Amino acid sequence: MTLTIKSYGDEVTPEWVEAMMEVLEKATWRQECSLEDVFPTRLLSKLLKDCQALLRKEPTVVDIEVPKDGKINIVGDTHGQFHDVLTLLGSAGRPSEKNLFLFNGDFVDRGYWGVEVLSTLLSWKLCYPDSVFLTRGNHESSSCTQAYGFYKELGLKYPDSNWERVYKLCEGVFANLPLCAVIEDQVYVAHGGLFRDPAPSKGGKGHKAKKRKHWHKNKMKVGNMGQLRSASKGGFDPDNFVPSQLISTDVLWSDPQPDKGLAPNENRGIGLLFGPDVTEQFLKENKLKLIIRSHEGPDARMYREDMKTLIGGYSVDHEGKSGKLVTVFSAPDYPQFAEPDERTYNLAAYVVLRHPQIADPEFKQFSAVQRPQLSVFSAFAEDEDEE
Repeated sequence: MTLTIKSYGDEVTPEWVEAMMEVLEKATWRQECSLEDVFPTRLLSKLLKDCQALLRKEPTVVDIEVPKDGKINIVGDTHGQFHDVLTLLGSAGRPSEKNLFLFNGDFVDRGYWGVEVLSTLLSWKLCYPDSVFLTRGNHESSSCTQAYGFYKELGLKYPDSNWERVYKLCEGVFANLPLCAVIEDQVYVAHGGLFRDPAPSKGGKGHKAKKRKHWHKNKMKVGNMGQLRSASKGGFDPDNFVPSQLISTDVLWSDPQPDKGLAPNENRGIGLLFGPDVTEQFLKENKLKLIIRSHEGPDARMYREDMKTLIGGYSVDHEGKSGKLVTVFSAPDYPQFAEPDERTYNLAAYVVLRHPQIADPEFKQFSAVQRPQLSVFSAFAEDEDEE
């Protein structure tokens, strides 16, 4: 089999995506293969441009309907673990009009095959734009991709081409990803979770001081879906306290906590910690039944002894009268570059929601498959830092 991906012409077909995945998988096992020869810059650029144009049309919040007798698979962080993504697609089935997918961010960074994962997800999105949905993670940003591996990965895989131009196209794709999704008016899916009411204090003398005070943990209150729907997607770097990006920053970076209330997320230095009472309030006020989020892996939960483990790939973090909040993580045996005695050897999981019981989640677990052991790993991992 020739390890070169052919152009898809005017449209992406399921057959083209299947052939692309097969070529990319075979190429990962051959160190002598140049990704430039396998997946030419020209073709990758076309894929990125076409998908950016498609994503630009989608709103900040995507509303999803699941067909009768259909289902939707919610996938958490995949972090460049291409071979495990192929395992997941083998388990859940290929995308189709009745087998929907929502990939909930963090497609790249921390794993060596971010290009392959991103290309696969974008290709399925172009093939089934109304059945495959991609929501943004905190790693789909300029700051994270330059700090945690994806920027370096492109430079290693396309050293003889204008790879920085390709990276700029990736940035454009990331900036146009929706922040979250609502499924059948019942299920809210976002990478990090909930967000504060961004409304500043009224103007007048001391306006800036009042606005800062409004963000203090004793003054914060949870936002609502109306505010989220009118918010921006966050630009290239939704990771600060600029008022126009406050909602996007919280949605991508926040975490649940066992204690009541809202508090600054001091561990991350960004976003919020929100308690079960806040989850209950958000569900009740927005007439929702379930929240699905990702963002945390088993390594992060090792340092949060007050929270449930993610060794099994998922956890039910909050349960209340109106519904519950769950975390799902879809990268098994994570993180990829950790030393053997530092690995979590976790299972991964994804969530299945079936029509008509759309708010009744099924958790499907899977384990890691064998990965190529490439000499480039050590060089790629040199600059990796803890999130």
